[in-house]
Amino acid sequence: MKFRARRLAPLGLVPMAAMAIGMGAPAMPALAQGQAGTTLTQDVTATPHWTNTYHWTIQKSATPTTVNLTPGQSAPVNYTINLARDNGTEEAYITGAVCITNGGAVATENLASTLTVTQPPMTTPIATQPLDVSGHPVLAAGETHCYQYRVNVPIPPDAGHAYKVTADTTITNHSGHLGVPFGPSTSASFDWPLSITPVHSEVRLTDSFAGYLGTFSSSQSVPYTRTFTCADAGIQTNTASLTYTDDNTPGPSASASVQVNCSSKGCTYTIGYWATHEQATTALLPITLGTENGQKSITVDTWAEASYIFPPSFSGNASNGINRLYAQLLAAKLNIANGASDTAVAGTIAAADAFLATHNSADWGSLNVAERGMVNSWATTLDRYNNGIIGPGHCNELPGGTPGGTC
Repeated sequence: MKFRARRLAPLGLVPMAAMAIGMGAPAMPALAQGQAGTTLTQDVTATPHWTNTYHWTIQKSATPTTVNLTPGQSAPVNYTINLARDNGTEEAYITGAVCITNGGAVATENLASTLTVTQPPMTTPIATQPLDVSGHPVLAAGETHCYQYRVNVPIPPDAGHAYKVTADTTITNHSGHLGVPFGPSTSASFDWPLSITPVHSEVRLTDSFAGYLGTFSSSQSVPYTRTFTCADAGIQTNTASLTYTDDNTPGPSASASVQVNCSSKGCTYTIGYWATHEQATTALLPITLGTENGQKSITVDTWAEASYIFPPSFSGNASNGINRLYAQLLAAKLNIANGASDTAVAGTIAAADAFLATHNSADWGSLNVAERGMVNSWATTLDRYNNGIIGPGHCNELPGGTPGGTC
């Protein structure tokens, strides 16, 4: 075998890298040896907005706020709705999306993007801000994600002139640039609109009582009147609401409350009223028919007991005169407990109570003609009292006999 002699490099011609190592200087790192990078592409959209957004306030008042009525009476309440619109808030801004695609086989690292707005041919930025990628900071291999943005620009904008939005997007594992931020720069261009767009400049006014009250584009005062009766007793709250006509979204609302008081003090109701008004009747129980501790007196404690005494039941027998007396006496005592004067029937009630302390409906058949006539007379007198023919008057009549509400 023949051996070829190895040629030695002449002294002084040692390669520089080797000399550097020999001298102890650091070697250039083999950056990310074996690491695979990825690539990015992107699309940018941009839409300009130039708006003047109007803000509305609403107030509602009622006069008076308290109404005191007796049955059959009515009273008006005047409502005023005050609408106020300001001069608007002007804004100029750009909205859009940066849709970024990871074209490689590995996930992105340290994804970041900066948005810059310019007015070509000028290159000086008029607005700059980072794109928010916090909601989706990593793109998987082959993944595309669109990041929404909004950039405010100085007002007033340069109407009719060119604008450009540029997205400079980087990652630190881009193929060919491992370890340093690198990526695409993509722009979207457009002309700014020639005119401003009003937002919420007009409202539709509705009211929970009055209904539709009109459409308004300026500050206004809107009155209306509502009439209350005893049927409205309690707290009556009406709400006025605004709806923006340009997008049909709800605006502010305001309410006003009126306390409606209905007092039947000093007047009387018929047995028909008490027989059909459970709450009013129950509130005045118990009531005794007969004297206290009378042998045959009865005490009415519940609505069920009262209903049994009143028509149409009449305690199970409407032809029994004592049953009819029970019904009229119970109604009369309810009227008195409710505030009606008993002057016209005090003697009749005392006589009927004394009789019912020792008699009940089972005794009707054993009464003589005179006794039956006495029982019927008491029932008739109490019926006249309950109907307002005698005594303080019926609750469905106003002073002077003018017909009022049904009681």
